[in-house]
Amino acid sequence: MMKKAKYLFVIGVTCAILMAGLGYEPTQASGAYGWSPDKQVPGYLDDTFTPFLLADRNRTVHAFASQWVENQGRRLAIVYRQWTLMGGWTRPVDVILSPIGGSANFLGAYLDSSDTLHVIFTATEALTRKTSVYYSSAPAASADWAPAWSAPALVGADALGLNSAAIVGDDQGNLVVIYSGNRDGSGVYFIHSRDSGRDWSNPQPVFQTYDTELSTFSLRLTVGPDQKIRAAWNVVTNLGVDEALYFANFDSQESKWDAPVELEKRIDLPDYFGPSFPVMADNGREIVVIYNSGNPFTGRPVGAGRPIQRSRISTNGGLTWNEPLDPFPFHVGRSGEHTIALDGNGNPHTLFIQRIETLDEDGKYSLIGGVWHSVFKNGIWSNPDRFVSSVPAHDVRAVVSQGNVLLVVWREDPGTGQSGIWYSYSVLDVPELPVVPLATASLDFSVQASPTSPPVPDTPEPTRQPELLDAAPPSDLGGNPALPIIIGTVPVVLILIGVVLGYRFLASRRE
Repeated sequence: MMKKAKYLFVIGVTCAILMAGLGYEPTQASGAYGWSPDKQVPGYLDDTFTPFLLADRNRTVHAFASQWVENQGRRLAIVYRQWTLMGGWTRPVDVILSPIGGSANFLGAYLDSSDTLHVIFTATEALTRKTSVYYSSAPAASADWAPAWSAPALVGADALGLNSAAIVGDDQGNLVVIYSGNRDGSGVYFIHSRDSGRDWSNPQPVFQTYDTELSTFSLRLTVGPDQKIRAAWNVVTNLGVDEALYFANFDSQESKWDAPVELEKRIDLPDYFGPSFPVMADNGREIVVIYNSGNPFTGRPVGAGRPIQRSRISTNGGLTWNEPLDPFPFHVGRSGEHTIALDGNGNPHTLFIQRIETLDEDGKYSLIGGVWHSVFKNGIWSNPDRFVSSVPAHDVRAVVSQGNVLLVVWREDPGTGQSGIWYSYSVLDVPELPVVPLATASLDFSVQASPTSPPVPDTPEPTRQPELLDAAPPSDLGGNPALPIIIGTVPVVLILIGVVLGYRFLASRRE
């Protein structure tokens, strides 16, 4: 009887240990879970351009695009929708129409620290054909309701038809817009608001080309943890040849720009590509600019002059820059916009569409294409991982939600067809940032735009998590990081109590 009791005791303890291991759930998912299978985003038309993405602090991504609507005639409207990891995509809602008729061409958006969305777009007068930049805003909590948006206000005159602009701000209520214009000659112009968009300065030049055959394009803005605002853009010819890449800093207190710095210039040789499509991130440690440009070297896997990804980095706020890097020497190609986004640890993630070309000993050509992803960490770009999309991808954009969910969207390469917008996502090996519910605000309907469509309730298109995420632990669990451990220890305590009582019962029978 004593041997049987000891045997049962050992078995009980063993079970308790196993249950302890099974019952424990880590407070953060460890390891990245790869890419979800790509899918079409429901509700976008086949010819919609890749949407612009913003992430709030409440696990939600806000997406903007221009799309054709039937509202007093067929015209482009700004459509808005949301995405969450658990809920998927809401239906698109047309929230802003051009105030002067015709089309509203989306340019950019910014989400400030008070949870207000700020949007800029261009509209063109039918008679004069003059294009101007317009501004509107709405609380993010009600952005899917057209009356929540302020009446569009003209803020930037004499914009170019290239439709390139950007908007960003800081925590002191400053908003800055840059756009391609020709008010006093072709170049980059800016407007500045010190009161979160209620009043705006007159347009002033940041940079001028002093050449009627040159224009500015791919305008980008970012703001760093120190609330400093940075800009980047490139210069193109009227024939679409990329010539140069520039960077500049903005002083919000003085409302002026430092002298622009040339980061790269095209090598003036036939068949050489120039710098194009810059993207930029500032994590407080370094400013990272990555762009497409011609390979300046011979004797490399990619031929001289052909398009590769290049990067420049500054560790002192843009005062000086390292020599240009060629972080992905085997990759070649150019497929429109690429993207960069910061994770919760401040590490920049870039995604780009290129290919690796090879010739075997028999001269047989082969290529490995796709959407490539790399992260800049500890001064080094990681070896890119590859995602193969269902359609040839073009103009990729991305955002990181809550610090650890990387959402990527793209459109089909227009040279192969049109099939709307596609997306995929990956859960990064980064802790989730604290969740902050969106601020709510009362709306003054006396100054709101008239609705462009009736209110549409959120009816998410469910997004099934890939199998690799099905077993991942919840990211919140009630907000108490110790809760999984507590839950896991409950069965262990119960089993130990049972073992002790059983042992005492058997011992008493032996006596």
